[in-house]
This record gives sequence, C-alpha cells and structure tokens, in this order.
Amino acid sequence: MTPIRTLLILAAASAMLAQGCTTSKHDVAKAQAGQVSVCTRCYDQIRKVRSTGGPRGGLATHRTITTHMCEECKDEMTIYEKDGVLMVRCAACAPEGVDCDRCVPKE
Repeated sequence: MTPIRTLLILAAASAMLAQGCTTSKHDVAKAQAGQVSVCTRCYDQIRKVRSTGGPRGGLATHRTITTHMCEECKDEMTIYEKDGVLMVRCAACAPEGVDCDRCVPKE
C-alpha cells in the first residue's frame, strides 16, 4: 500500500469517527427489568468513579470509594466496593444498595 493511500484511508476513517461524535446529547435508555433508575447526578458520579479505575480485584473487601451529597435527591449517595463489585447506595434512588452495572439514568 502506498503512503498516499494509507493517508486517504486514515483521513476517511477519522472523518467518519468525528461525524459520529458531533453531538454531546446522548439518548437515555429506559430502565429494563433488573435495572435501577437513578437521578442524573448520581449516575454522573457512578460514571466518574468508573472512569478512575472502579473496584480493585483480589481479596474480598468492603470499602467506601466516595460519598456525594446529591442536589437532586437531597440525600447522601455512597459508591462502595463489596466483594470486588462496585455498588451504589442512595436513600432516594437505591436505598438497598445495588450493583452499579444495573444503574441507568432517569429521563
């Protein structure tokens, strides 16, 4: 393959990728069976913790990762690790504590 052809393919792929990311608004999926709807601010905190590494592997641990006073729920939300699984507890959204993988934002 010639260098010009490689550059053209790379430019075309970059243009397609950039076209898909032109909007910042993403559609919010409705909660399905087994999922829990949490407020937008709690969901943003979950995404923030996930992007910084999430739970550690290895030994079974119970540790608090972060707490957050939610302005929408008017209550404290806690993200914690329980036996290697990232969990969230919020008095309004998830009072019993649920796996973060089951959380979806409210519309």
